[in-house]
Amino acid sequence: MTTQAAATRPRFVAIGGGTGLPAVLSGLRRALGLDALSAEHTRDRLTAVVTVTDDGGSSGRLRRQLGMLPPGDVRNCLAALAPDDSPFTALLQHRFTGDNDLAGHPVGNLMLAALTEMAGEFQTAVERLGGLMGLRGSVLPSTAENVSLRAEVQGGETVQGESAITTRGARIRRLALERPVRPVPEVLRALINADVIVVGPGSLYTSILPNLLVNGVASTLTGVRALRIYVANLMTEPGETEGYTLEDHLAALRAHVGFDLFDYVLVNRRPIDPSVAARYARRGSVPVRRGDTTAIGARTCLVERDLVWQLEEGKIRHAPDQLANALLELARAGRPFAATKPAPTSAALAVA
Repeated sequence: MTTQAAATRPRFVAIGGGTGLPAVLSGLRRALGLDALSAEHTRDRLTAVVTVTDDGGSSGRLRRQLGMLPPGDVRNCLAALAPDDSPFTALLQHRFTGDNDLAGHPVGNLMLAALTEMAGEFQTAVERLGGLMGLRGSVLPSTAENVSLRAEVQGGETVQGESAITTRGARIRRLALERPVRPVPEVLRALINADVIVVGPGSLYTSILPNLLVNGVASTLTGVRALRIYVANLMTEPGETEGYTLEDHLAALRAHVGFDLFDYVLVNRRPIDPSVAARYARRGSVPVRRGDTTAIGARTCLVERDLVWQLEEGKIRHAPDQLANALLELARAGRPFAATKPAPTSAALAVA
């Protein structure tokens, strides 16, 4: 495929972490036909901006032992952007077993640790591994600074660190980074040059907000020409969003960044299998329901599509291909309400 053909594809930036961001990336990689293009012609077509505040599991161990940024979420994004026939995907995700010091570490985390030591910085390590993989897109940490999360929870207690926040079990009143940090410059550049920016799906307080709290990221989002889409979570999360409606998620985002950021809010309309939902409910997780849709914002359009995917092991995830198709549909539609038009009524927000 020609360079000119590659240039006609919209430039996407996807922001998040956890399991949600790789679903967006793998779906868009296929939907945009990036596997058929050379890596040099796809690098700016699809960019992941990834949270780096994880302090649990393999990432937390490497962070404490080596002083590096946590590699786990970045590793998952690298794997999602690799071509479908790439041997790197399985290699990066292979996790050592047994009773030894390597147990629990994915190979990709160790590769990023080695490359960080060789290059002297994490961002360069990510770039080098992406180059080795022939990556179809780019992966950027939201900040290059080693920073932790801090949360004020119900009752006034302050909890430090992502793992401690999620296991504390108290309702989160306010989330912050432990100190102001600068964004990776390429992150702001990618946002300014994007045609579409996708935020979510992902854990509200540990995948989404940590990126938006980096200095300059949220304020840049308010001024870009790109279409801005929020992908709503399928389920509430124990330790973070018990009892949250869709509007509660959006209100938390607005309260932390000070702006209504989104042109579209994309939500799932496909019912979740009752037996699977029951298993989730026993763990304190239920489908995210809608409350008062007038609270979404006068210039934000709510769009419903069939997005849920049930994995064989009974896990509920966003279906990458359906999600990508919905995102491309919205990209073609453009902004829902022109700035010169009067604000629409709440009845105009729902798109079938």
